Amino acid sequence: MATNRPYYEVIRDLLAANIDGGRLPVGTRLITAAVADRLGVSRPPVKRALARLEREGRLRYSRKSGYVVGAARDGVEPVRLNLHALDLDLSGPLSPPSPQATWERIFQTVESDILNCMPFGTYQISEAGLGDHFSVSRTVIRDVLSRMQDRALISKDRSSHWIAGPLSARMLDDAHAVSRLLEPSALSAAIPHLDAAQLSQMRERVRQALDNRTAVSQTTIDFLETDLHTGCLEPVRNRRLADAARLSQLSLVVNRLFGTYIGVHDETEMLMEHRLVLDHVILGDGAGTETALRYHLDADHQRARARLKVLSVFSAPEIAPYLIRVH
Repeated sequence: MATNRPYYEVIRDLLAANIDGGRLPVGTRLITAAVADRLGVSRPPVKRALARLEREGRLRYSRKSGYVVGAARDGVEPVRLNLHALDLDLSGPLSPPSPQATWERIFQTVESDILNCMPFGTYQISEAGLGDHFSVSRTVIRDVLSRMQDRALISKDRSSHWIAGPLSARMLDDAHAVSRLLEPSALSAAIPHLDAAQLSQMRERVRQALDNRTAVSQTTIDFLETDLHTGCLEPVRNRRLADAARLSQLSLVVNRLFGTYIGVHDETEMLMEHRLVLDHVILGDGAGTETALRYHLDADHQRARARLKVLSVFSAPEIAPYLIRVH
């Protein structure tokens, strides 16, 4: 990518150009994972780009439909289109995607689909349905599912069916135990490589959210969570450490689903915890950063545990077509 601008700004410009040019029609739902897959990029910068486009008025956001092209006044019902079937203009400063094995191309989307359903119950994964949905072979599907099994996201039942969920309090506890061991160390290791200007921007976004906490939306919370738990870990050179930390962030999944489908509650404590962590990062205080982040992870885990109980009595508002509710 021949640019020094933040990657999410480049993605924002590309999407804005396609929206303004009519290649992304009004009413088109833009799911983060699907957009990332279409552009051949990772999800964190896409999430930031979508949040920026919403603030600019090119997208609207609702708990039911997510991001949708156009404003509410357009009166167009949201529709989920296959982005690969749209004639998008992808020319510009985006680097061409690196060659990937087919399983890698769809892995993050499948992972997101499965994590989003797990708090709501138990689901059987149809290998045939998964293959049809992504137009890939059974071999590719088995590659994806076996890797998810290795990460303890799914398992096989006595009939050899692939099963996802339910996300139990015990699973949340186990993930938290791993997270509080790995993520503070990963963030401390990232401090020397983080950009001071970007850290100041992150800190300012938290300040603004605290000043307007009664009007904070789930979109804003997602943006702040991405800042701390994803953006700050991007410079970590030990990618195994960073990836392991990311996979243990189940509390973030629960909190996001709760805010999206139940509603955003007072997040003052969470915002103050974020501010404290960033203060230590900005000071270059590794030990203080680890202590502050560990405190935040512990508090967030308790919030997620309580919210998981609420989510467990609801049905998933939207699941991928290859997932079949068992109970």
